[in-house]
Amino acid sequence: MRNLSLTLQKIIPEGVLTLERRYEILRAISYFQPVGRRILANHLGISERIIRNETDFLKQNVYIKVTSLGMEITQEGHNILQELEGLIYDLRGLTELEKQLSKILNIDKVVVVPGDTDKNEMVKKDIGKAAARIFRDIIKPGNTIAITGGTTVAQMINSFQPLNNNYEDVFVLPARGSIGNKVEYQSNTLASQLAYKLGADYKLLNIPDHLSKKSLESISKEPEIKDTLQKVSNTDILIFGIGNALKMAKRRGLLEPVIDFLRRKEAVAEAFGYYFNLEGEIVYNSRSVGIQLDEIKNISYMIAVAGGSSKAEAIMAVEHLLKKGCIVMDEGAANEIIRYKRNK
Repeated sequence: MRNLSLTLQKIIPEGVLTLERRYEILRAISYFQPVGRRILANHLGISERIIRNETDFLKQNVYIKVTSLGMEITQEGHNILQELEGLIYDLRGLTELEKQLSKILNIDKVVVVPGDTDKNEMVKKDIGKAAARIFRDIIKPGNTIAITGGTTVAQMINSFQPLNNNYEDVFVLPARGSIGNKVEYQSNTLASQLAYKLGADYKLLNIPDHLSKKSLESISKEPEIKDTLQKVSNTDILIFGIGNALKMAKRRGLLEPVIDFLRRKEAVAEAFGYYFNLEGEIVYNSRSVGIQLDEIKNISYMIAVAGGSSKAEAIMAVEHLLKKGCIVMDEGAANEIIRYKRNK
């Protein structure tokens, strides 16, 4: 397949560009359907004229259909998308990029999806879809699963389709207490959604951020909370997102003096309430209840997700946490990491 990709790029470079463009358009229609041409053009950053020409081709070949509500993908369109996925991977050189990153970051498994989330939010859906496939392959009866919040993790839950619904002995838990005001992205919400899809049991941690140390200690001693925290500490699979330190600090509502402290300490990454500098050192730990850093080394498998070239430093800051597991990122983050390591 790789040799075929190289040959295509040499003999019909303009054909490869057309192939990639039609793939991106068909993929976008599958995500946003029913969708009109103008909205599609805005999502992809392509002129309406090009969108019109390409969608006319897709319609003529019955890959899409046009309704009063907009364009929708057909079953034939779904089939061609799946068939093209591997070819697009090779055309972009993503398999080789994954191997390079696995070696550079010293992580067993790295998965790279096409695109850059910073430029196209649709790419986040592909990160979620790839992470969902990995999770489906590793989950076993009797597993305890802890999950953090966040938009990319939410995409993984949305994409996840279990092979069967026979995971009654699986337990799903939030990796930490709630975050911010958007309930749909909180770890409690995502834990319950994943449990529903699995037909599994779950428990919640309804504890807000920024409680006083005394209040946290008191709540943690409550029998129900104590039992949940004990289960979290015995997690088999941890699913978490990697955030930009300052963005996450603001989202969590940290006070300005704390945010200024993070700037001075050159914090670049956040994961489950811990803030790291580029060397992977903890520079701050927000007061929260949930999984602790010293418990992570006992977890059998971790799945991390992150997208966008702006997340490159954050990924590098937490690479030491992923010795037993994998990370799913996009092309933008992957290329930025490669550039940084080469120029170091």
